[in-house]
Amino acid sequence: MDTKEVLKRFEQVAASYIEELSKYSLDEFTRKPSEDEWSLGQMYNHLIKSTLSLHLKAIDQCVNGTTSDGGEKTEIGESIFKEGTFPPIRLKGPDTPDFTPPNPTGKEEVKEGLLQIVEKMQEIERKLSDIPASQKVQHRRMGYLNAEEYFQLIEMHFRHHFRQKERIDQFLLKVSK
Repeated sequence: MDTKEVLKRFEQVAASYIEELSKYSLDEFTRKPSEDEWSLGQMYNHLIKSTLSLHLKAIDQCVNGTTSDGGEKTEIGESIFKEGTFPPIRLKGPDTPDFTPPNPTGKEEVKEGLLQIVEKMQEIERKLSDIPASQKVQHRRMGYLNAEEYFQLIEMHFRHHFRQKERIDQFLLKVSK
C-alpha cells in the first residue's frame, strides 16, 4: 500500500479516537469491564506507548542503520501484511506492569499523545522512501519488518483496537442503564 494512503487512513483512525474522547467522563474512560480487561484509558495508553516506544523507535533504528542482520517475517507476520489487517481475534499479552498500561490521569494527556503520534507519522511518511527496505528490525511476533512495514503496522494496530473499544463501549452502555 502507498505510504500516503496509509498516512491518510491513520489520520482518519486517529481523528476518530480523538473525537471519541469527548463522549466519556474520566470515570467511564478509566472503568474496567472486569479485573482482567483494560479500560478505554488503558487501551488508549497502550496504543500511544507501543507506537512511541516500539514501532516509531523501530523506524528510527531503520533510519539510523541500527538494525538486525537480515531476517524474514514470521508466518503470522506474513499473513497480517498479506491481509492488511490483524485477525479478528482477541490477543492477550503478559499480565505484567511492563505490558499492562496504567489508566491515564486525564483525557487531555491522551489527546496530546495521539496528536504527537499524528505529527510524527506525517514527518516520517516524507522520509520513508529514502530508507532502504533491507534495513529491518525484529518485531516479537511478526519477525523482521522494515520501516514501511512498521509504518503500516501502526495504522493496522490502531484499527485492530477498534474491536476492543466497541466491546468496552457496550459494557459502558450496559452499566449506565
